Amino acid sequence: MSLNSTAYTRYLPKVKHYIQQLEQQDLWWTTVAMVGKINSENIEPSLLESIVDTQKAFQQLRNDMIDALVLRYRNQANSELTLKAQACIDMLNRNLFERTADVGFLATDDDLVNFMATPHPSAEQQTFIEQRLAEYVAKYSVYEDIALIRADGQIAAKLNPSNPSQHSQDPLIEQALHSQDDFIELYRHSDIFPQNNKSLIYAKRIDLIEKNHRRPLGVLCLSFRFDQEMALIFDTLNSLDAAYQILLLDQQGEVLASDCPQRHPVGKQLAAPKLSAQPTCQHNGLYTYARAKGYEGFQGQPWYSFIQVDNHVAFAEKATDLPPITINADSPIYLKELEETNLKVSTLLLIVILNGKITSLKKDVKAFLPILDSFQGISRDIADIFNDFIHHIHQVLVNTVQDKVRFSASLAIEIMDRNLYERANDCRWWALNSHFRQCLSQHDRGEKLSHTQQKQLQQTLKYINQLYTVYTNIILYDRKGLILAVSDPKQTELIGQPLGQNDEVQRCLQLDSTQAYCVSAFTDSKLYDQRPTYVYHAAVKDWQNLSQNVGGIALVFDSQPQFQTMLNDTEPQYLNKAIQQRSFSLYVHHNGTVIACSHPHFQPGDLLTLPPQLQHFTPGECGNLSWTLQNTRYIVGYHMSQGYREYKTYDGYHNPVIALSLTPI
Repeated sequence: MSLNSTAYTRYLPKVKHYIQQLEQQDLWWTTVAMVGKINSENIEPSLLESIVDTQKAFQQLRNDMIDALVLRYRNQANSELTLKAQACIDMLNRNLFERTADVGFLATDDDLVNFMATPHPSAEQQTFIEQRLAEYVAKYSVYEDIALIRADGQIAAKLNPSNPSQHSQDPLIEQALHSQDDFIELYRHSDIFPQNNKSLIYAKRIDLIEKNHRRPLGVLCLSFRFDQEMALIFDTLNSLDAAYQILLLDQQGEVLASDCPQRHPVGKQLAAPKLSAQPTCQHNGLYTYARAKGYEGFQGQPWYSFIQVDNHVAFAEKATDLPPITINADSPIYLKELEETNLKVSTLLLIVILNGKITSLKKDVKAFLPILDSFQGISRDIADIFNDFIHHIHQVLVNTVQDKVRFSASLAIEIMDRNLYERANDCRWWALNSHFRQCLSQHDRGEKLSHTQQKQLQQTLKYINQLYTVYTNIILYDRKGLILAVSDPKQTELIGQPLGQNDEVQRCLQLDSTQAYCVSAFTDSKLYDQRPTYVYHAAVKDWQNLSQNVGGIALVFDSQPQFQTMLNDTEPQYLNKAIQQRSFSLYVHHNGTVIACSHPHFQPGDLLTLPPQLQHFTPGECGNLSWTLQNTRYIVGYHMSQGYREYKTYDGYHNPVIALSLTPI
């Protein structure tokens, strides 16, 4: 047994149990061998040498098996730690990627530009813009405050009434006014939002474009709900007893967010993060760091997630939802090498015993026969222990797979809900665009839109789509469901045609609130080349009357690559290539309709007969099951969608989706 294994055995009662059993057999072997030497008169020395050599082979097998079992426990602990660390930073990074698009779009909003172009706005204009900002945050609830700042530092408007700031001297303003970057992202204290110790701010210059000339008017600053978002991420990743210490660190090791504030408060200085291939064992615990993998090319801030866990927690026996599973020899996780070594030692011992008995009978040394019978008993006991041992290692492997697929499914559904939350926000906010409302109201009154107006609609939609690349098309339609404008220049032939999706169009035109939206079923759509997708709708309100709808906006989600990326990014990772290649993940509707699959096994729109446990949908339910699918037995992790923030929790939208992660056994 290696020294590395010895360091962990005190945390592993089952391993200690096997060590004790095998050491007893080894001691009994030595005792019997000594008795055999005393009674070895007329016995060939080579027989005794064979007994000693076989004992050495047994001892090597014992050590190999102990090392193998400890290695599986370590892999299980390392895997869970690594998955959580990577998920922590990647979930945050995906969220912040959306913010970079938000600030770019909102900074060009006509209402904000016109307000900032007015040196001395009236009380009515002030109220209008503050209501506009409130409408925005009512949809994008990830923001705690928004500030519009003039070039001289005067704060022209802000969302949070408890924010006392009237003027800012933050160098961010000057930086944004002269920056050619798409956005500025920073995390520190700012006098723009003095109520916060630190603020995660997204800033962009607001320009007035006159005759192809850009005149800077000021700066838009969005303050992200950083602490709240980190608490949501920690809650997703950690168990109720906070067994894992999860932190977010900057490059120097300062704690930016903490799930264990008593032990590691925000502001505490730790060692500078260092990435490693495997978690590090130190001070009776494991820890690891992770950097964001990047999303759509966005790397975000140079931050690290850090997760630490005590060994007694990391190596605790895992509870299982599954009954004991027998691993057959054809399973990709079957430990053939250990089985072969076990068989080799058993065979060697059997040969020694048979040769000994033959020799004893030939030479009429009957006193040695009881010794050989004792070795035969040892052989049977060792075989039983090793068989149980190998079965236990297999169960540890099963438990590791079970943990991986369950976490993978949970992460996949979390990322899906977070992503589609943004889509629900986008459609409602863009429907309130003043230019859209004015043009559609004019069209609704029977007044024909000018060529210039139609061109402006197209340009605005195209600009939005360039920022929000998850859509293949963004479409404006009137009360008759006829398409007025599209974001994709290649699909202008759709203008004047019926949108289709009659049910969704009618539902959209009956929406009575700027907070309401509707979504198509996941079904084939002519808007998506007759492939299945979701189309998000929100009503465009009359310019003079918010209670009247004059049309709608439809967002065609690019579901195939987006869902594929989500599944690929959350698939469990295995060192065993055979297992990795045959594992896959799915999003399915609870009726069995496949939404996406990470492997060509199944295509969007295919229909599966789900196991009985999945046919009764309970939001947030998760677990494991064993499922034989297409003649292959899988361990399956599942997690039923429960929404994110207000999305699918209390906004009226019901879409029972299940994430499944499957690994063959």
